[in-house]
Amino acid sequence: MAELMRCKSCGYVMEAGSLGDVCPACGVPRKMMEPWKDPVSEKRRLLLSFDIHPIVVHFSISFVASALVLALFVLAFPGLFPETLTGILRALEGVLPLAVIASFLTGLFDGTIRFRRTTTPLLKTKQLFGLAFFVTTAAAAILTFVAGSYDTWVRVADAVLLAGGVACAVGLGRIGSRLLPAMFPG
Repeated sequence: MAELMRCKSCGYVMEAGSLGDVCPACGVPRKMMEPWKDPVSEKRRLLLSFDIHPIVVHFSISFVASALVLALFVLAFPGLFPETLTGILRALEGVLPLAVIASFLTGLFDGTIRFRRTTTPLLKTKQLFGLAFFVTTAAAAILTFVAGSYDTWVRVADAVLLAGGVACAVGLGRIGSRLLPAMFPG
C-alpha cells in the first residue's frame, strides 16, 4: 500500500508520491501535510471507492426534481403540449420509485461496508426518510397512472407528492453528506 499524507488543515488524504508543493484541496503549503495510516482495510476502501450509493442516489434526486419542475410547469401551462408533457411526466414518475428502491438498497450496502451494520441512529433516520421518499414517489406514480393527469386536482396532488419527495431527498442528502467521511475502522 502506498504511503499516504493527510492535510492538517482540511483533512484531505492523498498518496505521498502525488503531493506537490501545496495541498491540492485547500492550497496550504506542503509542510501542513502529515503521514497518515488509513484505518479502513484495503478491501473495504476498494468497495467504497466505487461510490455506488452516491452515484445511484443522483438518479433518484434528478428524477424527482425533474418531475416536480415538469409537474409545476404542466400546472402553470395546462394547454401547452398536454399529451407530450404528461407522457414525459408519466415516464419519469414510473421510473422514480424504482430509482428510489435502488438508492435504498445501495444505501444498505454502503452502510454495511462503511459501518458494518445499518442500525445506527443516523442510518435508521436515513431509512425512515428513504421509506417516506419511496411512499411519496410511489403515490405520485400511482396517482398519475390511475387517476389520469388532466384534472387540475390530480396535477396539484401530484406536485405536492413530488415536493414531499424532494423534501425527503434533501433530508437524506443532509444526513448523507455528514456521514461521507465517517467509517468504522478495520
